[in-house]
Amino acid sequence: MATIYYKIIGGQQVLSYCKSIQMPGGEWVSNPSAEQIAAAGWQVYVPPVVPPQPATEPGYGAILDAVKRMLSTETEELTDEEALAVAALFPTWASKIEEAVAVGDRLWYDGKLWKVIQAHTAASEWTPDTAVSLFVEVSIEEWPEWRQPVGSEDAYALGAHVSHNGSHWESTIPANVYEPGVYGWTEV
Repeated sequence: MATIYYKIIGGQQVLSYCKSIQMPGGEWVSNPSAEQIAAAGWQVYVPPVVPPQPATEPGYGAILDAVKRMLSTETEELTDEEALAVAALFPTWASKIEEAVAVGDRLWYDGKLWKVIQAHTAASEWTPDTAVSLFVEVSIEEWPEWRQPVGSEDAYALGAHVSHNGSHWESTIPANVYEPGVYGWTEV
């Protein structure tokens, strides 16, 4: 790294690499030696040490994390409709990978809020949109699109409403795992 020199000229500090300098007699010297640079009044420049400055305020991410932690117990009590209104307060699915998640936990993934329907340890290959036995999308839609339940943990309750093949259906049995139109549903 090239050495930087300084000299006071006209009351101002001037910085230079001193590749070409004017000597006291007026002649110009290219690639001067250290002795010639010193003779011309140039000194090695040492930048001042500026101590690190403390952050005056926490960043946006730190504030959001603190609000999420502060409200975590309150968000557990929210209805699905209330939760959707403040979805950004819920942890992201990615932040829970390799951690245990419990039934009812809500996680943010791909712009949507998802609810855990089977306790498990979150894994990167089990994304909420593809691991239908582990997650269900939080929705307040009156007639959500029917999806095939994988078992009792995500079966439709008695009176549940769904849309399927262009029609609206209501479940007539509890723990309904059947496709509308086959058994356990009445077209509304």
